[in-house]
Amino acid sequence: MFVPPSSPTAAPACPAPRLQALCEGAARDQVRSLVAEFDSRTDPRGASGVRYRLSSLLALVVCAMTPAGHDSITAAAEWCRRATPEELAAFGLPYHPLLGCYRVPSEKTLRSVLGRLDPAELSGAGFAYLTSLLPDERASPAPLMPDGGPEREQRRAHQAAARADPVRRRRQAIAVDGKCLRGARRPDGSRVFVLFAVRHGDGITLASREIGAKTNEIPEFQPLLDQVDDADLAGAVITADALHAQHAHTAYLRERGAHYLLTIKNNQRGQARQLHRLPWKEVPVIHRDNARGHGRHEQRLVQVVTVDSLLFPHARQVLRIQRRRRLYGAKKWSSETVYAITDLPAEQADAAEIAAWARGHWTVENTAHWVRDVVFGEDKSQVRTRNTPAVLAAVRDLIRGTLKLAGYVNTAAGRRAHTERHRVLALYGIT
Repeated sequence: MFVPPSSPTAAPACPAPRLQALCEGAARDQVRSLVAEFDSRTDPRGASGVRYRLSSLLALVVCAMTPAGHDSITAAAEWCRRATPEELAAFGLPYHPLLGCYRVPSEKTLRSVLGRLDPAELSGAGFAYLTSLLPDERASPAPLMPDGGPEREQRRAHQAAARADPVRRRRQAIAVDGKCLRGARRPDGSRVFVLFAVRHGDGITLASREIGAKTNEIPEFQPLLDQVDDADLAGAVITADALHAQHAHTAYLRERGAHYLLTIKNNQRGQARQLHRLPWKEVPVIHRDNARGHGRHEQRLVQVVTVDSLLFPHARQVLRIQRRRRLYGAKKWSSETVYAITDLPAEQADAAEIAAWARGHWTVENTAHWVRDVVFGEDKSQVRTRNTPAVLAAVRDLIRGTLKLAGYVNTAAGRRAHTERHRVLALYGIT
């Protein structure tokens, strides 16, 4: 498709202070353009017959899927076809000098390129871009809703800022968890699973890895974290569910200078029996957490025991969390008891910190998986060509993280706020 050039128009101003800061930061080289970030990525295509740069195509797909309602490759291609010549030039698309037109990639081209990409490399590019939006890569600032947002979102922003970090945590935490892309299928009919490493607090995805059809999450744990830089992993606490309570995982984390907080269930029977036999009746409750929300009361009672001779390697503290829930107006409580272990001694992690990490592990479920399912319709997507399902999951994570750092507590509200094309380009530093 060709789009003829038109007379240049003045670029609209950014509508919100936070977005304006992003635009000004791009001019100061503090915020890197999304197109420039993708320029350094490996192009899986051959040298012959290549018409569009990989960086241009990827930036187009990310921008096209940012507005609300653009959840498929078909919708992304339609967004590209409606672009003005000035916008196409900003993406670096080729210009045909004889016809005087810009070339626009077709839907078939987008599908072909996305199917050949490496999802892990795209996740790495997304994380590199998101960290460039922060003055300090290790910082996780509380979100601030841009001025002019809906009153409901203003309240969400203030509430999120108030509860952003009630416990002073001395270490960064990373949650490792897998997700099934329910609508996608491989040629043999098997479902597609992807393993993610998501940072606590802001929910930014550091790495992702597709799980093969004949394996599970356990052997993919180390290759996933191999994608994370030593600067981000050293000293961090890796939280994972009971499936990853493996001795080999703890040895690997020790080599990388990281720590663990792992849930122990009956899949590790010997270790579970040891934890159950500890003298919990003599251990006081040293941390309490009461919360109200979602139509129920919640109580969390935390007990911690220092240990030195467990079956699990390098374990130094055992955590017992009693969770009690009661619906509003009900008299009966439902309860659940969870055990977890960590290699951090008491002087490096107190009970409040460990409890905050254990609760923060659900960031990967509530912030990442749930948003992709509900806001982006991931489970409804039936794309299944080669690596396309996992690649689109990485694209959705990049969009979600960018909106989060731009100040939108609610991703759906952020997508609705970017139905205008100039706002999308300003969000990603494309001028």
